Order: sequence, then C-alpha cells, then structure tokens
Amino acid sequence: MIDLQDKVVLITGASSGIGASLTKAFSAAGSKVALVARRKDKLMEVSCNCSCETLVIHADVIQENDRIKIIDETLRRWGRIDILVNNAGLGIYGDFLDIPEREWRNLFEINVFAPVLLAKLVVPVMKKQGSGIIVNIASIGGLFAHADKVTPYVASKHALVGFSRGLAKDLADTDIKVLAVCPHLTDTEFFAASPGADLMAPVVEKTKKYMESPDNIAKGIIAQLDSGRLIVFPTQQGAKLYEKQRDI
Repeated sequence: MIDLQDKVVLITGASSGIGASLTKAFSAAGSKVALVARRKDKLMEVSCNCSCETLVIHADVIQENDRIKIIDETLRRWGRIDILVNNAGLGIYGDFLDIPEREWRNLFEINVFAPVLLAKLVVPVMKKQGSGIIVNIASIGGLFAHADKVTPYVASKHALVGFSRGLAKDLADTDIKVLAVCPHLTDTEFFAASPGADLMAPVVEKTKKYMESPDNIAKGIIAQLDSGRLIVFPTQQGAKLYEKQRDI
C-alpha cells in the first residue's frame, strides 16, 4: 500500500459520510488533511477526531472564488497537494419529467463541474511537484443505471467517470494518477440531504441492509490508491454488481 506519511490530502465534502471517513483514515495513516465543506461546525467535529495535522476550509466548491481559496490555503499551509479527493456530491430522486432544469444544473455544478475545475487548478501544482493523485468519487451509477428515478444522478456520475478516463489519458505521460471510485450504496446522510428525499425514503429503508459503511468504503479506496486501476471498486459488493450487470 502507498506510504501516506506526511502526504498532503485535500478532501471536499469532508463534513460527513465518505468524506469524513476518508479524512479520519488518511489522518490515521499519517497524512496532513485539508477538509473542505459548507458546514463548518461539522468540519470542526471531524477535525477534532483526527490524529494528525488538519486544515479546516469552509467553502462551497461550486463557487469559483471558493475553489481558488481552497487551493491557495492548502498551498500556503503545506506548500504542496499530493492527493485531491473530489468527494462533494449531490443526488436527486424523482420522475425525469418532474425535475426542474435548475436542479439538473445545480447537480451538474456539484457533481461534475466542481471536480473538473478543482482538477484544473490542482494539475499544474502536481506537475510542478512531479507527482500526484486525483481521486474522483463517482458511483456504481456512473457505470450503469443502478436504480429507477435517479436519471440526473446517473447522468452526472457517468460524466464524472468519463472525465476521469479522459484526464487519465491526458496525464498518461506524467506521474499524476487518476482514479474514478465507484462505490455501491453507502449508509450516509447523502440520501436524506438530496432533493426528493421524501420520495426516496421507502427505497432507502428497503435497501439499507445492503448498504456499505463509509468507513469500509474509505479503507477500500486507500488500499487501492496505488493499484494502477482507473476504475476502482472500494468493496467487492460493488464489483460483483458491476460484473453481474455486464452479463445482462
């Protein structure tokens, strides 16, 4: 497994769920972690549970000035960024015809454009320092339509996987690696915080027993940082589901 001691890791959406679990896991491995999210109180809680040095950055990844601030503050503190984890994300549940255009656009701002534009800011930094890893937290839904009534989410995660594939090609002659992480259903606040959560509640309750813990997802991601794979399944459950889908 990759040596993470003293590596500088920047994680968006770090206030809960997979982001919070990744923050704690990287910290436990000796990394310095910059935590980014809109909920400063939650970020502080996560930071207090970390064993190594952290930097709390209260920011909204869809705002250009905030994205610049995120990179600048991290570089000012530690002078480098070894790993960028684009984890901040949003879901929408509902009938395709009922979802307003503004919600589609907001979803793509968070799930697609924020990771793209943060990567655009980080790649020059990583090129200058000679190495780096960009981890885009996609979804099993970025590989196939895994559920009904989640068309915008599936479309956005397919876009993120496609971006990851393209960026990996563009950076093939550098020592910057790109991973598209495709977790299975994960037991986090994600569903409750998404538009259409009331409609999705019965589905979430029905599938809860199949959900992975965010801590297991985080462990699976870190274990595969140096796997050489572009598409990463943090647990076997997601990998098996994908293989089953391919056989249909």
